[in-house]
Amino acid sequence: MLGWLIAPQYFHTHSAEQPQPDEDIIFANKLFVNTEAFVYVAGTLTGDWIGYKNNTYSVLCVPQECMVAYAEQIGSRQVGRIDGPTVFPIVNWTADEVVASDNSLCAKITITIDRRTKTLLWVETPINQTTIGCKDADNAIRKATIEDWLFWQHSKSEKVK
Repeated sequence: MLGWLIAPQYFHTHSAEQPQPDEDIIFANKLFVNTEAFVYVAGTLTGDWIGYKNNTYSVLCVPQECMVAYAEQIGSRQVGRIDGPTVFPIVNWTADEVVASDNSLCAKITITIDRRTKTLLWVETPINQTTIGCKDADNAIRKATIEDWLFWQHSKSEKVK
């Protein structure tokens, strides 16, 4: 009888599906809301170049602009402050696609939302590479997408194997 009470606890704490130390903060899964008046996408910004892999981004677009806010796990059971909102002017607003873009000092950031496939693509393209302020800047084009929380991404990939 004692084994019946202890076994579920053992398997729960020793399961292969436990979050990694840098993923022990639980963020919500991806959410996509599409209306004529606004598009809202939230989830984990995912790309090889992302410094803090466990993060949550919130992107709200209206016909004039997109606003982006985010928080990142910066250590074990530690979340950095909420950053943003950062505003990106709308470049294109159609029934199928929303594109917002703006320049920082050394990179142009473009956010493309495909309303049909419910995907968001974040692209950072180097600019001003010949200026003194950007002489040491990364000159790679970086791309990322909004996906489910890391723990669920890993769980899905393990089940596929």
